[in-house]
Amino acid sequence: MGYHAQIGTFGDVAAEEDDAILSYFLKTDAVAQVESGETIVVLGRKGSGKTALAKYFSSSTADYLSASLSLRDYPWTLHERRRNTGASEIEAYVSSWRYLIAVKTLSVLIAEKGTNLQTDSQRSAYQFLYDNYGGPNPTLSDILRPKRLKLSKTSFLPSVMGNSLGGLEFESQDGGVSPEIDALTDSLIECAHVICGQTNTKKIILGFDELDQGLASIDNQHERMVVGLILAARSFRKHSGPAKVSPVVYLRTDIWDELRFSDKNKISQSSAVLLEWDANSLLNLINERVKAKLGQDYTWTDIEDEASMRGSQPKWNHVVARTFLRPRDVIQFLNCPLHISLTRNSDADYFDNDDIQQARAPYSRYLKQELDDELGPHWEKWNEALQACSELATITFSREDFVEAYTRRKSSNNQVNADEALELLYQFSVVGYRRGIGKGGSGWVFQYSDPHAGWDNGASLLKVHLGLKEFAKLREERNN
Repeated sequence: MGYHAQIGTFGDVAAEEDDAILSYFLKTDAVAQVESGETIVVLGRKGSGKTALAKYFSSSTADYLSASLSLRDYPWTLHERRRNTGASEIEAYVSSWRYLIAVKTLSVLIAEKGTNLQTDSQRSAYQFLYDNYGGPNPTLSDILRPKRLKLSKTSFLPSVMGNSLGGLEFESQDGGVSPEIDALTDSLIECAHVICGQTNTKKIILGFDELDQGLASIDNQHERMVVGLILAARSFRKHSGPAKVSPVVYLRTDIWDELRFSDKNKISQSSAVLLEWDANSLLNLINERVKAKLGQDYTWTDIEDEASMRGSQPKWNHVVARTFLRPRDVIQFLNCPLHISLTRNSDADYFDNDDIQQARAPYSRYLKQELDDELGPHWEKWNEALQACSELATITFSREDFVEAYTRRKSSNNQVNADEALELLYQFSVVGYRRGIGKGGSGWVFQYSDPHAGWDNGASLLKVHLGLKEFAKLREERNN
């Protein structure tokens, strides 16, 4: 059996669908940053590895307990009612998120203990979970559902209520959360810390992933809920005790960019991890997958013929130049020539230039579909701009020519003018611009590879991303 048949696939482009991902997971610096407990938010573009990282932290180790919590089917409409009407708008959902995190922390601790509950704190935690959720492992969807929370003398009644009413209302009379919920949350957290001390648990890492799957768009209400989760996660860093509860929010960069709250920059600088990749780290990722399939002595160079592409370009550089420097793109591209090579020869060991060239068209269709998912929600008519680029025929074009072609194609219900269109295309790396570098030099600037450069409103020469060349039916001008 040839190497390519043994590989079969480089993996699924969606980490949540890739059951084998932990068998070839590449540990990057982001792993250590999350393990440190200082990270509140993990940021990355779609396909940059957020869910793979969350999956890595779905399993506990000797150093920490952890759980990966998907918000894919989260009941946002229910949570909308669980606001603190006495807090500012931006902090209206901090109380409800803190309660949810505290409950899930206790759930993780009790699940680890099983039925071997040896202390009053452990039995109190179990009783609270059983009374309100029917067992020790409530789903995220269930935690905020009760309108009234049951408290007993064997759980948290004395410390929270100071009397024997038997519980508290989760919903207040004015429709928000009860003022007592913060006191209950503090008691739950205190109990969690006591249990951690009793069980020698050093840290609990709770990852909140797939938030974008539950939110089609970020309106003002959703923004407040997302910000509330981030601020609630930060509040746990300030809680003293023998163990550290470390909630981590995995968030797409375009959603993060839309959020507005006073401490955002402080969190960006001190408590956020941005998942970034380059050609070398992506090669390391693919090498891990090759090793997992073929053995530890094999790497990328063992499965390609090492013949240069046009212009003396190595195959790896040719592939990476057509991506947004994210794992999803590289995996998708390499799965294409893998299928092509096996169709040509079931015993194939190596990629040749034809395999890579033939893979560009199906990969280009994939990249366009990815942009439909990413850019489409922000700008429904973005295809009119791509069609204008296709009309210009070459992968490089002038601003003036684009303005003319786009204005001619723009439909009446497309409210984005030509200048705004170019800026949006740049923000999602559909196009880049030419910038002078050093003494008389110049280079192309794309948002995905140089996120700090920013858009140049005065740029006169632009370029469509190479990955879209085949879909848009563009040709290269060799002098650019």
